[in-house]
Amino acid sequence: MSYTPPGQDPYAQQPDPYAQPQQPNPYGQPQPPAQQPYGEQPGLQQPYAQPWGTAPLKQNNGLALAAMIVGIIAIPAACCALLGVAVGAAGAIMGHISMKQIAQQGQSNRSQALTGIICGYVGVGLGILNGIAGLALNLNGGFGSF
Repeated sequence: MSYTPPGQDPYAQQPDPYAQPQQPNPYGQPQPPAQQPYGEQPGLQQPYAQPWGTAPLKQNNGLALAAMIVGIIAIPAACCALLGVAVGAAGAIMGHISMKQIAQQGQSNRSQALTGIICGYVGVGLGILNGIAGLALNLNGGFGSF
């Protein structure tokens, strides 16, 4: 037991020997923002805005999209010879018309029109081959003649 001098409360709260001493805030009080010497210029609230804006987007040709869709459908439609030829021809024709419109109007989806033309011609070719194969098998008696 430790000795307490007379006149002091032996049960009083003692200071914590492990506590950190209180130090004042090294940064001090927060300062108000500094005033711009010439004030703020109107219209420049976004500091990282693009200075010249963005380029205008080119318009898409809807017929080119339709040509691409019809041309792609023409390839599996070639299982029925007449259907493949008709759908493929429609896709190729729409693709050629849309290519002309794109060149005249400066539109941006030339690749869709080209896809419609190519797939349309492939559908026509497969439809013709399917028709020829069907006629050849039918004239020879089909598979039963082998």
